[in-house]
Amino acid sequence: KEVEGPGEAMTEAPGTEKKRQEGVYDDTNGVPRDNGRLTHIGLADGELAARVVVVGHPARAELLAELLKPEAGDSVLRVESSRGFVTFTGLFAGARLSVVSAGMGLAMMDFFVREARAVVKGPMAVVRFGTCGGLQAAVDEGSVGVSTDGSVLVQRNVDAFMANGSKASGDSYSISAVCPADKALSSAVFTALQQDVGSERVVSGMNATGDSFYCSQGRRDSNFHDDNLEIMDELLRRHPNVVTMEMETFQLLHLAQCCRPPGNFRATAAAVIVANRPTGGVMGADALRTVERVGGAAIMRALADFDLEATAGDVAQ
Repeated sequence: KEVEGPGEAMTEAPGTEKKRQEGVYDDTNGVPRDNGRLTHIGLADGELAARVVVVGHPARAELLAELLKPEAGDSVLRVESSRGFVTFTGLFAGARLSVVSAGMGLAMMDFFVREARAVVKGPMAVVRFGTCGGLQAAVDEGSVGVSTDGSVLVQRNVDAFMANGSKASGDSYSISAVCPADKALSSAVFTALQQDVGSERVVSGMNATGDSFYCSQGRRDSNFHDDNLEIMDELLRRHPNVVTMEMETFQLLHLAQCCRPPGNFRATAAAVIVANRPTGGVMGADALRTVERVGGAAIMRALADFDLEATAGDVAQ
C-alpha cells in the first residue's frame, strides 16, 4: 500500500496499517505499554525482582549477572529493550534479584524507577551501583562512596542563559535541598562493602547529582558559555561532606521518597570513585573491574539479606 507523504509516495510495510490504527503503545497519559511490555525498560509484569541493583554501563550489568543463578531452566532471564535498558533476573544467595543497566542521567533513572514500580507488586529495595568523580582530595580514586547522607541536585538554570547565549538574569545554577537515602538499606550496603572491599576503601557521606556531566559538575568547555567557575566551590561550601558526584543518584532517591505508599520503595546508592577531581588521579581499567565485581557482589548480598517486609521506620521523610 502506498501512503502519500510530504511531496512523495512512500511504500508501507505489510502489517503497518493495523499497527498504526491500534497505536504503537497503550495508555499514553499514564505508564505506556506495548503488548503488555513497558515502553522503555521493555519488561512485563513479574520479570523484575523486588530487589534490584541498577547500574549505568551494560558491561557492569553483564559482570554482575554472572553471579546470578537461573530461577528455572539453564539460563538467567535476560531482557534487552529498544531504548537501551538491559535486565537480568535470577537468584542470588537464595533470593530473587535483578541487575539492570539503565544508562546515564536523570531521564533514564526516571524511566527505570517509574516503570520498575509498575511491574513489581509489593515493597522494593533498589541500590544504584555506579561510577563517579570524587570531590574529597583525601579519598583516593578506587574508593567506594556510599550515599548514607543523601543527595543534592545541581541544575543549570536555563533562564539565566537566554539572552543570545550570554547570562541574562538569575543564578546560573541551583543546588537543591538534601534528599535522604533509606537509612537501613544504606547501613546494610555500607557494612557489606566494608567487609568485602575493605574498610579503608569505603567511605560514607553525601552525593551530588548533576543534570550534566559538564556544566553543572564544573567542567570547563571553551565552546560554550557555562558560567560555572564557582559552582563546585559553592557546592562544597554548602555541603562539605559531599564525597561523590555523578548524574543519577538524586533522581533515584527523590522518586523513592515520592513513591506511594511511603516506604514501599527503598533506595540508596554506592559509586566507585574513578577520578579524584581535586587531585586529578584516575584509576585503571583492571582495578575498576575488580572493584565492580567485588563491590557488586557485596551489594547483592546486602540486598539478598534485606528484609523487604520490615517496617519503613528507618526511611527518612
